[in-house]
Amino acid sequence: MIEGLWTAPLTSDRRSSAVPPGPWVYGFTGVGVRYRANPSALKNVVPRPLEPADDGEVFAYVVEIVSQSLSDVKWNLELPDAVQYHEAAFFVKVLYGGRTYAYCPYMWVDTDLSLLRGFLAGFPKKLARISYTKLHPLLHGEPRRGLKLGGFAARSHYTLFRIAVELEEDRSQNEIPLRSMGPMLLPRYFPAIAPGLTEVNELVVFKYDSRCLSWRGRGSIEVVGGPNDVLKYLEPAGDSCEGYYFHLYLKPVKLSTLTSIKGFKE
Repeated sequence: MIEGLWTAPLTSDRRSSAVPPGPWVYGFTGVGVRYRANPSALKNVVPRPLEPADDGEVFAYVVEIVSQSLSDVKWNLELPDAVQYHEAAFFVKVLYGGRTYAYCPYMWVDTDLSLLRGFLAGFPKKLARISYTKLHPLLHGEPRRGLKLGGFAARSHYTLFRIAVELEEDRSQNEIPLRSMGPMLLPRYFPAIAPGLTEVNELVVFKYDSRCLSWRGRGSIEVVGGPNDVLKYLEPAGDSCEGYYFHLYLKPVKLSTLTSIKGFKE
């Protein structure tokens, strides 16, 4: 086995691996919304022993991400389309062991590198078409009160969800709800697809350092889904919805097992 590789192809020059070795750092730009869903409904996308928080808090975003491997920065020069991608996701605030976490039940991306890299950590990624309103300083100026932005994710023949945001602040803040939920909690599951193979079935905690610039306002979300993306459990319960336009720097610090989940497949 060739040491130092994360994924196949396992070639001697190590240059053909689908996911080059990290550590990776990430820069996000996009739109997000915080809203309340029905906690009873959220139990359908949150596995035991986790429990949705009583307030049913959910944060959803549509973003563009620039990622960089600190061990091989040439990827950004030679294959920028591989390390720059779009992402859409839901995070549910959950409780476990007296702490709160940001549990990710759904995530979509639009490159194979980000898809496979996410699988390794436990992010439940699928491929999708993802877009949001991108600002240009010579067209739109800086983020400001009254500016309207949108984003969506779609897969196959159906829309997954849509976000709309109208900013109410001229000055940037240093926070988004995702960071206040707690560390990310990920369902890392790999089935034993044949006799003699080992199943991986665990929850892992993803801790990270981050910095943020955000502009807050009113938001709305339309949760749609389809035959292979059952999203009805994440529909908003009520009209209250906060919107955000944000830049986020994220550097992973630690990935560790929280617990093994018996019956997670149910």
